Amino acid sequence: MAAAVIGPRLARDRARPLPNNLPMAAAGAGLLWLGWNGFNGGDPYFAGADASIAVVNTNVATAVALLAWVAMDMLFGPDRKPTFLGGVNGMIVGLVAITPAAGYVNGAGALLSGAIASAIVWFAWTYLQPILARRVDDAMGVVYTHGMAGLCGGLLVGIFADPSVVVYPKTVSGTPFSVSGWLYGNRHLFVFLQLGAAVTIIIWDALITFLILKVISLFTRLRMPDEQLEIGDLAAHGEDGYPSDEGATLVGAAHAAPTTTEVPVRQAELQ
Repeated sequence: MAAAVIGPRLARDRARPLPNNLPMAAAGAGLLWLGWNGFNGGDPYFAGADASIAVVNTNVATAVALLAWVAMDMLFGPDRKPTFLGGVNGMIVGLVAITPAAGYVNGAGALLSGAIASAIVWFAWTYLQPILARRVDDAMGVVYTHGMAGLCGGLLVGIFADPSVVVYPKTVSGTPFSVSGWLYGNRHLFVFLQLGAAVTIIIWDALITFLILKVISLFTRLRMPDEQLEIGDLAAHGEDGYPSDEGATLVGAAHAAPTTTEVPVRQAELQ
C-alpha cells in the first residue's frame, strides 16, 4: 500500500535492480534463519515436544524452499542459472510459509509447505512482479516473499495440520489441543477459516495503512521531487551512503602532507 501511494523509484533504478551487497545479504540471511528458530520454537510459550517440532519443521521447510527456488531457477528461469540472491529469496519464503504451520504439521507437511510455497512465489516473482511493478514498485519484494508466502503457509495449515501433533497437552478442559487439516478429515471448515482470516487481515491492513499515509501527507511530503531523487541521499540528508572516492587522496604517515588542491571538498557538492 505504501508503494502504491508513494509511487515508484526512478526509471533508471528499476531498469537494472542489482543487489547492493551480497556478503551483507548472506549475513542478514543467516541471522534471519537463526533467529527464526526462536521465533517459531517460542510460539507455544513453553519448552516441550511441540516447541521441538516447530524448530525441526522450521529448518526442514526453509532448507527445502531454498533448494526448490534454486531448482526453479535452473529449470525454468530466463537464464537457467541459479543465483545466490534467489536462494536467499527461497530461504525467506520457507521461513515465512512455515511460521503459521510450524507447531501444527508433521515433517512431511513442513517439507511440502516449503516446496509448494517456494514454487508459487517463484512463479509470481518471475512473471507477475515485472508486470505489477509498473504500477506498484515493491522494491524489497515484500508482497511476494512475505505476503504471498505467508498466505500460502496459512492456507496450507488448513490442509496439512496433523491432529497427532499436540500443541497444548494440558488445557483447562483436560482435553489436549491439536488441529486437523483437510488431509486428516477436516475437509470443510479449517482451510476456509484460514482464508477468511487472511482476507480480513489484508483488507484491514491495507485500509489502515492508506489512512495513516494520508494523515502523514497532511504534515509532510511523502515523496521527494524527481529532481532531488536523481541526486539521492546527498540532496535529502546532506550525506552520501556510498560516497565516491574520486578526487580523494590518501593521507597518512607514509604519505606527504596534502596540498590544498588535494584535499577533497564536499561543500561544493552540498551546495
